[in-house]
Amino acid sequence: MMNKKNLKKRYWIYGGVGTALLGFGLSALVESGFLKHSEAPAWQWVLAGTLSLIIVMTGVNFLFESFRCKQKLNDKF
Repeated sequence: MMNKKNLKKRYWIYGGVGTALLGFGLSALVESGFLKHSEAPAWQWVLAGTLSLIIVMTGVNFLFESFRCKQKLNDKF
């Protein structure tokens, strides 16, 4: 079982990292769209788009974990 201090720390870390990854992933996704329309080889924009979607989903998962920590804080303390 985690104490209040550890839950609060996890909440802020996961929230901050999740927000950063989400923003970076969305920016990279837009950039892969630009690659597609600038006549770059197909493998470049497909790979860039796939990796950016992975980064976006990782950021979303981190945000969900942050929310779970916040819920535990509200329920237990």
